[in-house]
Amino acid sequence: MSQSPSPSVFTSFLRWLRLKNYQYEVTFALYMLTPTEKFIFNTLLLLIVSMFVIAAYVYLPNHVVTVCNRIWYYWAGDPFSSDFSFVGYDMLMDKVKMAAVKTATATATAAVGSRVPEL
Repeated sequence: MSQSPSPSVFTSFLRWLRLKNYQYEVTFALYMLTPTEKFIFNTLLLLIVSMFVIAAYVYLPNHVVTVCNRIWYYWAGDPFSSDFSFVGYDMLMDKVKMAAVKTATATATAAVGSRVPEL
């Protein structure tokens, strides 16, 4: 018995690309358009998507920093500074450390308590 050879990686990739193109055309009903109409639609779609990507690349980091600074202001009560010198920082860090120790202790206790006794 001989088995037919499996298709090459290149052939499989081309098949996958054709399938994705078919799915794209069926999803957006492009299969019923003329080639000129398809070109216009695809050009407009590419233009809009590229504008969104460029806008996100240019403006999103600054927007995220602005939002973070506003959250910091509402939480800490003063503008953000890189040296973390707001009132109560040491007390906050002590509470965070105590919560971490309590969580680690509770986790360790639960892990020891859930062990099955050996026979």
